[in-house]
Amino acid sequence: MKINRNQDINVNPVLNSISVPILVETPVFATVAQQYYEMKCSAFAGRHAEKQALRLQMILEKYCLPSLADIPMAKLKTGDVLQVLKPIWEEKTAVAERVRVTISRIFEMTQALGICRDVSNPADWSNNLEFFLPRPSAAFQLTYPPAINYRELPRFFRVSRSLDSTQIRALEVMVLTAARADEVRTALWSEFDIKKRLWRIPASKIRYQRNGWDHMVPIPERVIEILESLTRSESDAVFPGLRGRKFLGENALNNAIKRVHEVDLENGGPGFLDPETGRVATASGMRRAFKAFALEETAASEHLVKLALSQLDDATVKQSPILVQAVSKRRVLMERFARYVLSLDNNSRE
Repeated sequence: MKINRNQDINVNPVLNSISVPILVETPVFATVAQQYYEMKCSAFAGRHAEKQALRLQMILEKYCLPSLADIPMAKLKTGDVLQVLKPIWEEKTAVAERVRVTISRIFEMTQALGICRDVSNPADWSNNLEFFLPRPSAAFQLTYPPAINYRELPRFFRVSRSLDSTQIRALEVMVLTAARADEVRTALWSEFDIKKRLWRIPASKIRYQRNGWDHMVPIPERVIEILESLTRSESDAVFPGLRGRKFLGENALNNAIKRVHEVDLENGGPGFLDPETGRVATASGMRRAFKAFALEETAASEHLVKLALSQLDDATVKQSPILVQAVSKRRVLMERFARYVLSLDNNSRE
């Protein structure tokens, strides 16, 4: 079944199959996939709703429909699912697992409609696909975002300080607070308390946050200097985007790192590459550099470093929010990190 690509998609259905309720007793896979797609599109929410819809479209169009589209759901077998998964299972394990889950959900939707209730799900892992495919954790090789050695951070900041742009200043804030790129891009003035030198990141913005607590970030002096140097826009956004956009684009901070890398090369330097992969460092990789510094150069415990990175495990989230935040201890850590990062800069002010 061919999917109609709609370039003006706004989280709307794009599959060109029938869009009426399923009434036939044994619908084909493509028919139920259409229903599933439309249901999911109506449920997607947040800043990345359109991206989620497009990713689901890609999974259906590229992997599921070419071989499964015309198969009646009652006749869908484990062998059909394996035909889809085997070519990508070891090379694209994360994608393959999403494909498997999507097929499984579509089959479950068929069962919820009263069809195939007495048929086992051909995309189930337990007692089914596990006999034919290696475990996802065994096939999937974890890769980390490219990062520079933390010892390169002082030189990195010396180059970045020579550049003047909103993206570069946002990048500096991200590094000095060990925050995630999206948390910095979408930062609001209302989240900052300059007098208390705190940045309260709402729990709703924190990836994988499971306890509902806001993340309190102690901000070092250099971050305060950056904030005070910025011109406030009409919106509450600290780092407004270009051409009237409320926030910086998703790739703004990665592009800022690339710019610093290019300038260093132009000045005869080696640039800022991940020593293991040889790739240019990324925004996410900067958090790895902070972690390496904290564990190797300070007496900070791994627990405290995880708190600074807002990486809370199940045991931690059950504790008191006041004890968990450990703001005072983290402030000492972040100030020491800032001093290290700015150690090659003779003048820490703009």
